[in-house]
Amino acid sequence: MIEGEPFARPINVSIYYTELLAKKVTVNGKKIGRLRDLLIIETLRCPEVTHFVVQRSGKTTLIIPWERVLSIHNTTIEISPESLNTCEREPGDEEILLQQFILNKKVIDLEDHEIRLVYDLHLIINMFDKLLVFEVDFSKMAYLRRYRFRWLAEFIQSGRDEERTLVPWTDIQLLPPATGEEKRRFNIKTLKDKLSRMHPVDIAEIIEDMDSDQRAVVFSELDTSTASDTLEEIDPTIQREIVSVLTREKAVAVIDEMTPGQAADVLEEIPFEEARDILETMTPDKAKKVRSILEKSEENILDYTTTRFIMLPPDAEVGTVRDEYARLARDKDVIMYLYIVDDSDILRGIVDIKELLQADDDATLIDIMVYEMITLTTESTLKDAAEEFTRYDFRALPVVDPDGKIIGVVPYRDIMKLRHHPQE
Repeated sequence: MIEGEPFARPINVSIYYTELLAKKVTVNGKKIGRLRDLLIIETLRCPEVTHFVVQRSGKTTLIIPWERVLSIHNTTIEISPESLNTCEREPGDEEILLQQFILNKKVIDLEDHEIRLVYDLHLIINMFDKLLVFEVDFSKMAYLRRYRFRWLAEFIQSGRDEERTLVPWTDIQLLPPATGEEKRRFNIKTLKDKLSRMHPVDIAEIIEDMDSDQRAVVFSELDTSTASDTLEEIDPTIQREIVSVLTREKAVAVIDEMTPGQAADVLEEIPFEEARDILETMTPDKAKKVRSILEKSEENILDYTTTRFIMLPPDAEVGTVRDEYARLARDKDVIMYLYIVDDSDILRGIVDIKELLQADDDATLIDIMVYEMITLTTESTLKDAAEEFTRYDFRALPVVDPDGKIIGVVPYRDIMKLRHHPQE
């Protein structure tokens, strides 16, 4: 911010946009109104301020060219005393008001690959006497400064290390206007070019943070390959939303680009009618493989259980079990968990092998077992199992009947291999 004496348009002067707003505008020291906004034009690197918009009480707004701004004081802006009549008008529909254009808008921070909210803007006067929007400020300090709590911002910041809160304009990207937002210019090609240089995982994270209508606009502009890779990384709930708003041609092209297993994962998350229509339009060979996977996902989990696992009573001593572990684990499919059962094979708890190795010799399994268990039922499907493995990251899951009796165990590798690595 400019302090002290008015400046005579020196270069590299630092001005915060929110501290310019509502300043008194004067001619020969006499107040004529207050600064309402700035008009800008978009240039190759940074937006350029062309006019100051001055609000006058009971009179027509003034649109003052930047060239007629003589100086900026702590509390006032002095403009040239030339005739003001030629400046009386409202901003045109095609002109860009800086506040509507960017302030309080979500943008992409291309450096950190995340959506952020703009609280303030840092402007400079360059060597060619142009007033430019040079940097964007996302900080809490900017938020406080914007709402006239600069003293609090300075108090909080005092004594702290300087943080990187100012991001160059060239490192941010505007998002499409949200529904209901006042129409403003937006260059979708610029957004498309910048996203195309990012990794699909980063694009997915950004899209998840967007508003619904912004997701639709942005995703529809991605090339088929990038869109396909990105859709795989997006949360299933948002996958459904995106696929439902894509044109049928785009949806088919994106899903057809995936492996059969990846395509099945996406189609499982959308309504049956939509999935069926997409399958009917996909490449026949790919559609056949995807249907096979989808049908398999509804198979009963009992077809994938093993009975070769370790069952032990609650009163077994840790030292004894540890000494016998090599024998107990021989020829077993699941050896990383011990399933603790009563005399009727009702599952009472589970012991991770790591807990067994770390426990005292004289402890019993009931002392170290986990009582709260995630289990599958005899009615569970392959899809149910995959969802539980994804949610909890276990290496195996027990299957119990309605009475709680353990029927078998499903290894992670046997389910997730089918789901994520299907045979081409």
